[in-house]
Amino acid sequence: MISRLKAAAIALLLLLATSAMFATDSTEVTQKREPYEMEIYGFVRNDFTFDSRKTLAAVGELFSFIPMDHQLNTLGEDLNAVPSSRLLAVVSRLGFNFKSPTFNGMFINAKIETDFCGAGANYNMFRIRHAWVGLNWKHHQIIAGQSWHPMSGDLLPSIVSLNTGAPFNAFSRAPQLRYNAKIDAVTLSAAAIYQLQYPAPGPNGNSTNYQVFGGLPELYLGVTYAANGLKIGLGGEFMSLRPRTTTEVNGETVKVNETVNSVATQLFAQYGNKNFTVAAKSIYGQNTGHLLMMSGYGYYGVKEDGYSRNYAPLTQSATWLTLAYHTAREKHNVRATVLGGYMKNFGARHDLDGVYVRGYDNINQIFRMAPSVQYLYKGLVVGLEYEYTGVMYGTPQANYSVVGDHLVGNHRAYIMLVYNFSHKFFK
Repeated sequence: MISRLKAAAIALLLLLATSAMFATDSTEVTQKREPYEMEIYGFVRNDFTFDSRKTLAAVGELFSFIPMDHQLNTLGEDLNAVPSSRLLAVVSRLGFNFKSPTFNGMFINAKIETDFCGAGANYNMFRIRHAWVGLNWKHHQIIAGQSWHPMSGDLLPSIVSLNTGAPFNAFSRAPQLRYNAKIDAVTLSAAAIYQLQYPAPGPNGNSTNYQVFGGLPELYLGVTYAANGLKIGLGGEFMSLRPRTTTEVNGETVKVNETVNSVATQLFAQYGNKNFTVAAKSIYGQNTGHLLMMSGYGYYGVKEDGYSRNYAPLTQSATWLTLAYHTAREKHNVRATVLGGYMKNFGARHDLDGVYVRGYDNINQIFRMAPSVQYLYKGLVVGLEYEYTGVMYGTPQANYSVVGDHLVGNHRAYIMLVYNFSHKFFK
């Protein structure tokens, strides 16, 4: 009887050991198998703004650039010295992220994101913010689709205002083919970019046709180092536009051979730890109107054919700096930030007969100071910001540099209420 019990006990132990072994193997296999990942995310956002005077702005006046110059009538009244306020929820956003398992050292990820800032006849409509697919290896990445322009998205200031530092910071999302090579903490980037939602100015207003008929995308090269809370980057772009393809000569429509070429460079740096972040970016370049900066190009004289124009880009520098303090508690957190910005117009290298610019042709300098504070509780964010933007307007010279400054300033109060949400799915 005892021997039978021993035999049964041994058999049970062998069975348990075998089951444990198989359970361990099954667990290991499950751990090694990567799932497909999908995330739905977004936020509901309400923005309230108050301005002391009329401003050059977009997105229902939420995206403010600069105050408008004096517009005096015969009574000496400034017609642009009119205060305004607004409350809108069009910035509310919805997005999806997708990531595949890794196959042979490569995985695929994709993003599509939308908000309500598209323009409609009587209301705001859905528009695409991001729509791209990425192919990822250990040291290489290829992105195809609409995403942040590298002059913009490689470093953005974290502030309350929707303008995200514009016009001191480049702002654009655009269709592109981008390649990133990652070597430890260094990333080398090259991109071919086409304009879409943020086109360049020209003879027919803001339009993508100037680049489309120019035949070339914007070409960007950059390098970024990021490690231990430090991020430093340098990059530059080349752009070629064709402002006109035809003109009228003695009642006949004829082709013209016109291009305007420009270059722009950026240098940026950011350092942050648990509680403090300092970030800065400086852009020096030509014809940056497609980046929502106050710039463009002009024309002068004609070529040998007698009707094709010569062109020259306007040059400017723009710099911003942010200092931020942020708590790192589990629930209740506070973030305080101050942004400073400065822009200078240097004009063109030639005397010009006329210009096509984003903004106004009589701007010499722009500066901004914008302190803000945010309260964060889980997905809820409440933000308050005061922004003063001053513009030194004057008289354009022959090369469209500007002298004879007079200051025009705008006081803006900005209140933001946001609720963020996200959920991941695995399959």
